[in-house]
Amino acid sequence: MSQKCHKRTSGNFPEADALSIAGDVNLALPKGHSAPTVGVTVARRRIQSLPEKDSEMTERISLEGKVAVVTGAGRGLGRAYVELLAERGARVVVNDLGTDVSGFGKDSTIAEQVADLIRSRGGEAIANDSDVSSPEGGSDLIATTIKHFGRVDLLVNNAGICGSQLFEDATLDDFDHYWRVHLGGPVNTVKAAWPYMVAQHYGKIILTTSVAGLLGIRGQATYAAAKCAVVGLMRILAIEGAEHGILVNTISPAGYTRMHPAAVADPAWLKQSEATMPVEAVAPAIVWLASDGCSETNRIYNVEAGAIQRIAIVMGPGFNDPHLTPESIAENYAKVESIEGFFEPGPFEPGQIPATAKS
Repeated sequence: MSQKCHKRTSGNFPEADALSIAGDVNLALPKGHSAPTVGVTVARRRIQSLPEKDSEMTERISLEGKVAVVTGAGRGLGRAYVELLAERGARVVVNDLGTDVSGFGKDSTIAEQVADLIRSRGGEAIANDSDVSSPEGGSDLIATTIKHFGRVDLLVNNAGICGSQLFEDATLDDFDHYWRVHLGGPVNTVKAAWPYMVAQHYGKIILTTSVAGLLGIRGQATYAAAKCAVVGLMRILAIEGAEHGILVNTISPAGYTRMHPAAVADPAWLKQSEATMPVEAVAPAIVWLASDGCSETNRIYNVEAGAIQRIAIVMGPGFNDPHLTPESIAENYAKVESIEGFFEPGPFEPGQIPATAKS
């Protein structure tokens, strides 16, 4: 059930479920890399095996009649998404340009193979190889969807590229290469789908961020900058979409794909990740977010290895002094640093009193 109040405090989270994200996300980082200590908190909701009599209380989620578009759906996470969406009754559009992991080249058979597989199982699917990093590609993808299925209910922006490059070696062109895919892709597809969702007063949009952007991983400046920008985009889309019945959320998925070897050169970690982080374990979150029973919006979820956790940006009570000086900050830095007794600020509205001025 959605939170009706924008402001949440540490007291609102079950005590056992409130934790620093740093410790948990270390499980998804290479050896020798640890997540920084930041004012980010996760509300943990682990997927657990329920007794049969309890599990029967939740009706099986069906997506019959829904039309779902997934970018980057020819391999890895995207493929797992479309397969499960189709299994649950959705008519799917499998978009994949068929590039290599760095974003170069093209192979239209990648998307076709997945669409063929879904159809062979009795599902409804079409393939599309549009390049969503361009406005024309985003428009073509949605136009194809409307032509074949007449509507678009779910748009999952999953397409991505990856590599490893120290910041000092990266040029602005390198950053632009990643921005065009990870941020430009969602902008182009959402821009094209938005009018249809507004007209039907219904739509679900799922964007994709990463622990690389939320927390940081060495050698990922270009990738991380684009992935964190996605969160800012989600904030605004959720606000502007609310009046039109459009819900927008972001996931930070951890499923082993060809991107992992491109980003990390630790054989032991890669082997462990391949064994413990199947892409199929992320797909249930997509189906849940796509369901009519899910009314969440403006949320970030970390999803990996059978666990789903909400990631929240929180503020501690801090230190307040109307006559703030550099010296008073230094003297009271323990209060500045602490997030004990945190609260979660909501979207800013012009004219409102800043949260920090209320304490």
